[in-house]
Amino acid sequence: MRKWSRRGRITLPERVTALQEAVAAGGKRLPPDLAETVQVVVDRAGERRQLSVEHTVVALAGATGSGKSTLFNRIAGMEVSVVGVRRPTTSGPLAVVWGTQGVIPLLDWLGVPPRHRVARESVLDSGESDDLDGLVLLDLPDHDSTQKAHRDTVDRLVEMIDLFVWILDPQKYADAALHERYLRPLASHQGVTVIVLNQIDRLSRADVVECVTDLRGLLDADGLDEVPVVALSAATGDGVDVLVDLIRTAVTKRRAVDERIEADIRMTAELVASAVGAGSPGSAGDAERRRLASAVAEASGADVVAAAAGRSYLQRARVATGWPITRWLGRFRRDPLARLGVRIRPSVLSGAGSASGGSGGESSGSGARISLPAPTPVQRSRSDAAVREYGDAAAGTLPPAWRDAVRSVAASAGKRLPDELDRRVAATDFGIASRPRWWRLLNALQWLSLLTAAAGVLWLLALAGTSFLRFDVAEPSVGGIPVPTVLLAGGLVLGAVLGLLGLVAARRGSRRQEARVRRRLRDLVDAVAGEVVVRPIDAELTKYGDFKAALDRARS
Repeated sequence: MRKWSRRGRITLPERVTALQEAVAAGGKRLPPDLAETVQVVVDRAGERRQLSVEHTVVALAGATGSGKSTLFNRIAGMEVSVVGVRRPTTSGPLAVVWGTQGVIPLLDWLGVPPRHRVARESVLDSGESDDLDGLVLLDLPDHDSTQKAHRDTVDRLVEMIDLFVWILDPQKYADAALHERYLRPLASHQGVTVIVLNQIDRLSRADVVECVTDLRGLLDADGLDEVPVVALSAATGDGVDVLVDLIRTAVTKRRAVDERIEADIRMTAELVASAVGAGSPGSAGDAERRRLASAVAEASGADVVAAAAGRSYLQRARVATGWPITRWLGRFRRDPLARLGVRIRPSVLSGAGSASGGSGGESSGSGARISLPAPTPVQRSRSDAAVREYGDAAAGTLPPAWRDAVRSVAASAGKRLPDELDRRVAATDFGIASRPRWWRLLNALQWLSLLTAAAGVLWLLALAGTSFLRFDVAEPSVGGIPVPTVLLAGGLVLGAVLGLLGLVAARRGSRRQEARVRRRLRDLVDAVAGEVVVRPIDAELTKYGDFKAALDRARS
């Protein structure tokens, strides 16, 4: 985020930058033509400040017969604009300039024809300074002219001048078209707007008060409650000095340019805010994320895979540590993971170097890679539903465009989630193919017990053979029991005990493996859901936060 000025008032460059950042953050979520409108306003603001901030452009605008040209001549102190119902000029405006240095590019930008430009000091030729130096006074065509070119000129210049002076007359000051088309849109430009009620010389004092009061009420209804109303007579000069003082103040302060631009920026920011609408993000926190991960894990079959991994461990343990004569029967049983369609692929990493080898006394003899079983349509639907619910929770009451953007991100994430989850699971070594050390030890003891029993059997067979051949061979004994019998019985008993101990240890290891695989799958699901679902949605919400903060800054 941009570090804004700590001053109480935001500067004009900061306001312009804030509006640009808001539009950039809004991106495609904003109406297509809105960004163009903002760019036009920003470009116009930059052009106006580059031309001349030492000149203040004040325009007199009004309807035919409002006395606008008479007032223009009186302020200018010369007969510049011809007074009459029909204007003899073209659709271009007239300009009187106090202080011409550097003003020509500004007049060119305003579209004032050279033949319609008057330098006041050159006419008066007094050589004296004037406290109106820097004033560019424009006489605009009538806004209600029958010629479209005149109306177009007024509409164009209304977007460019620094201080509006609207000339109204007692007969048409309540004209609805004037208020709706020109005055009401200036609600955000009150600091650079003046309303003049002309021709008060035709009214009684009581009628003037009544007209001003009625006009004030109309302006308040237009949102122009802070705009000054000046009652005057351009014909007699009564009250004109009040208007001139307002213009003089604006020219002297040199603030009208920036105030007009600030008003434009605020109005445009309000336009953007209105187009987007109000709203706020939802409360998608840790609890919602845990529910998302749990739903995705369940839909992905992670718990089923974990349980199968535990049973697979038990089956492989019994094959590795069971009675050697019968253990081969276990090889005909299909692995529980294989029944789920889960592939077990040997890892390219050596078991000793596996970081995810067995825990609790278990070590990974060899790595393995697994993949989740292909989700069923029901599981896929559950996963998509969980992602949509998280997106809806995160979207909250966001404006429609932003809410749709969040939902679009969630929908896209839901499509990518199963494949990304399977890819990450397949790239993770869960140690399910590991062979703990105790398997090898118990396997060696089992073979020792088998060899012991076999030795007893062979010894007994040898004794039987010598007895059949009537050889007299001494039979060693232990406690009165022949040694061969001891070997046979001991080997069998030891094998049975080792098998029982191995079964107990295998079941414990199976439970540990199931818990470990379930935990790691859950952690992996949470991580993948965070990357694929949560992070893009959070990024969308961050963009909205940036958009709203910048927009609030621009319209403050």
